[in-house]
Amino acid sequence: MIYIPNRNLFEGYGEIITATVLFSLAGIFGKMISGISVQGIIFYRVTFAAVIFFIALLISGNLGKVKLKDKKIYLVLFGILQMITMLMFFISVLKSSVSVAVLLLYTAPVYVTVLSPVLLKESPAEKGLLALVLSIAGIIFIVGPEDLYFYKLSFGVLAGIISGITYASEIMISKYISQTYSGYTQAFWSFIIAILILMPAGLVPAEVIFENTAYLILLAIFPTILAVSLYFNGLKKVRASSASIMGLIEPVSAVILAVIILNEQISMLIITGGALILIGAAIVTRDE
Repeated sequence: MIYIPNRNLFEGYGEIITATVLFSLAGIFGKMISGISVQGIIFYRVTFAAVIFFIALLISGNLGKVKLKDKKIYLVLFGILQMITMLMFFISVLKSSVSVAVLLLYTAPVYVTVLSPVLLKESPAEKGLLALVLSIAGIIFIVGPEDLYFYKLSFGVLAGIISGITYASEIMISKYISQTYSGYTQAFWSFIIAILILMPAGLVPAEVIFENTAYLILLAIFPTILAVSLYFNGLKKVRASSASIMGLIEPVSAVILAVIILNEQISMLIITGGALILIGAAIVTRDE
């Protein structure tokens, strides 16, 4: 019999690494869906996810674990911000590329480090300023120095930058309400809120849904329900700082998968900019 030291920790790392790779599939599946607007993609993603999530909770007898408690207004705000983040991310995916979208999304940890001392009254991270400078430099490389003027920014790049800012806000609110609502509860109610808001603009003809059913279900299961479940399950077994650093596997795997599956072309400027952003994110998560 082979002895594995600290098997629980080993399993935790495996679950988080698997979750981060699954998260990276969101942009890939989104890019493969056709004939549906961004609002529609997100609407059906969260609708399928909410239905599957509800059935799983009902069968397992855990439906009571997602009941509403205090801080409801913050839970609603969290759901709205998550919806905006998904909207901006998918707009960036469709208008630019998966690589650009996911790298700009990952400026969020740096924004959290800079803003959390003010908004959450946390002690400032020692290397926050260095990480911020590296991330800004990374954005400049991705955008291109010649297109730095606001009016020259492409809609895809601008949406990617906004997704990083809203994702950072989402993280801080999630942390504020984490003592009241578990990650599963936050995810479930964010799905419900997104469904209610996006329903008027998200509905599409049945034949369009039928044509994209496979990708919509894959989008709901793998980078949504399964990734969230594995991540939070693994988070119980490893340190939060270790999980944050392993989360940086997501943008790397997203770029690699986009090149392999979608044949996306990435320039040396995007690679350099992405590396700077990830170094900045790694600095603040390691410092945390």
